[in-house]
Amino acid sequence: MKTNINLELFKRYAPKRKLEIIESLTQEELLAITPATITRMVREAGAFHYKSKRDRKLMVSRHRRTGNDWNSWFNGVDLIKGKLYVNLYIQYDNTDTENCISYSEFMRDKDRFRGTINTTDRYDNPRSYYYFYDNEDRARAIKSLLLEYVYTKYHDKLN
Repeated sequence: MKTNINLELFKRYAPKRKLEIIESLTQEELLAITPATITRMVREAGAFHYKSKRDRKLMVSRHRRTGNDWNSWFNGVDLIKGKLYVNLYIQYDNTDTENCISYSEFMRDKDRFRGTINTTDRYDNPRSYYYFYDNEDRARAIKSLLLEYVYTKYHDKLN
């Protein structure tokens, strides 16, 4: 039977039961999460972003962080002025950067997401660096975000 994480996540289950549900989700079930669910997760368990009372962020802890197993890591989700943004850490050549892209852009393509960083090399020649997230990578990122939500919100009950 297919589990709808958009409904199951906010039901009155014990936190350990929620963790079991998240661990048993398939890739298709993880990718079926809606932006409204993620917005609610960030509002409930996210920390304040900068000095704003409205903006929040839900960062994935270091030991639950996942990525595309190549050159980038999924750091978390930001809710800024009511819009969701994915926070990614990207490594290229001998430098690295953090990139914040729209959640709808990150989840738009069905097969894979291709991100681009346009910069210059040391001789001021324009260079483009790419990073890819296929469905498996995005599903692992969503799973790590769901786990972080449960561990953050129910910290006292899980210890």
